[in-house]
Amino acid sequence: MLKQKRKTTMLNLLRLYEEEFCFNAYRGGNDGDAFRFDNRNSRLILTAPHAVRTFRNAKAKAPDVFTGGLTRLAGERNNVSSIIRRRTGEEKNAVADFISQQHLEHNCFLDIHGMKSSREFELAVGTGILPAAAYAPELELIGQLAEKYQIRWVTNHPNYSGKLGLTGRLQQLIPSPRVLQLEWRSDLRDFYRFPSNVQNRTLPFLSALISDSKLFFRQKQT
Repeated sequence: MLKQKRKTTMLNLLRLYEEEFCFNAYRGGNDGDAFRFDNRNSRLILTAPHAVRTFRNAKAKAPDVFTGGLTRLAGERNNVSSIIRRRTGEEKNAVADFISQQHLEHNCFLDIHGMKSSREFELAVGTGILPAAAYAPELELIGQLAEKYQIRWVTNHPNYSGKLGLTGRLQQLIPSPRVLQLEWRSDLRDFYRFPSNVQNRTLPFLSALISDSKLFFRQKQT
């Protein structure tokens, strides 16, 4: 009974948190900062730069729906900071510029995105412009967690390598393995249609990765 109550509370929180991003057809609010920054002074930071609609070269880009609520709750439950796009605007370098303005370039990041529902894999991990070998401990852990939570995953798929996003951008500034991109298929982030997946697979996976990643990344100080 208590376990069921916790799951219900978790779903209610996810829905509540997503309201900030899905407002105005996923354009977010018109006032306030472009990013929601929940600063918990952690070395590891979660990011969701496409939680709302953005523009890429003046062309509208669809949001990665549900990544806002997921990222906020994962940060809150694991006591790590999170940066989430909450207002529509130009996409190029926006989150990287925000990180620079906050003087967080030397922190470590898990960059959370969403991919097409038609993919045969459920999670795509991108190591950006650095080779996968640079992230050997993290990828080994991801493999173990993926097996535990029965998540089909790939590394550096051509469409989801992270080279052109926050991962690659921060690696250009500081060429060390501090950033990983995580692209989730819709059925592992849609807590309305697939609540069991999100509660029993996605969130536990993220919590375990966050917990161990804090130790991994902490060793990689300049």
